[in-house]
Amino acid sequence: MAATGISFRWLDILEKEFDKAFVDLDILIGDLDAEDPDMVYTARQKMATLSSCFAQLTHKAQTIFQNSAKVEVSTLY
Repeated sequence: MAATGISFRWLDILEKEFDKAFVDLDILIGDLDAEDPDMVYTARQKMATLSSCFAQLTHKAQTIFQNSAKVEVSTLY
């Protein structure tokens, strides 16, 4: 069960790091807003796609970790 707990902690840490980097990048792009609005719009579209992909990936990883935990518990009993 320890490996599963580590997996969930790892996933939480990864999500927090992604969120912080995403916010920092959004702020940085916001500073460019007046200079080139078309580039900012395109960058934000790419960020939205990146965020969506990351959310799907973490959801699938969480499902795998949960299934792994169930299998681990069932093998113990």
